[in-house]
Amino acid sequence: MPNDERIARLPDVPSDSIEVVSATPNWVELLISSTREAAEMAQAFVAKLEADLPHELVNSIRQALRELLLNAVEWGRKVRIARLRYPRMLLYFVADPGAGFSFEGLAHAAVHQTSAEAIARVAIVRDELGMRPGGFGIAMARAIADELLYNEAQNEVVLIKYLSGAMQNPAGAISAAGDP
Repeated sequence: MPNDERIARLPDVPSDSIEVVSATPNWVELLISSTREAAEMAQAFVAKLEADLPHELVNSIRQALRELLLNAVEWGRKVRIARLRYPRMLLYFVADPGAGFSFEGLAHAAVHQTSAEAIARVAIVRDELGMRPGGFGIAMARAIADELLYNEAQNEVVLIKYLSGAMQNPAGAISAAGDP
């Protein structure tokens, strides 16, 4: 199915949950309400746009995008998500209007920690703070992405996944020169 047909098929959601800002085969941009349900629907929809890619790759991208979106809806009001498809890469942009955060102030998250001791410490801190289990989203997204870039306030993030060989020129993808 061509990308433009997939773009036209948004899941059944309340009309104020997801707003389509842009819907071209190479640039899809959504504005979603800050609910877990809207984030789940948006990431599932965006992942369907990558149907021509290997299943394992799509699943890993979907997982990373889900974590970034859940973080954004937890702290923002309306969340902007953009998916840009190039012949050699996928780029996802997630932005929330919240104040942002500091990596140094995330004792409740396993941002850079990978040891069992550090992960256990995160679980204890989250329990003491009365937070839901978790705290591994950023670390997971960082492990999946080829590039994960935050702005200074850290309320906007870009996830880049480079595509290789056979995946570089999917049907409908436009090169930098404008040629398919």
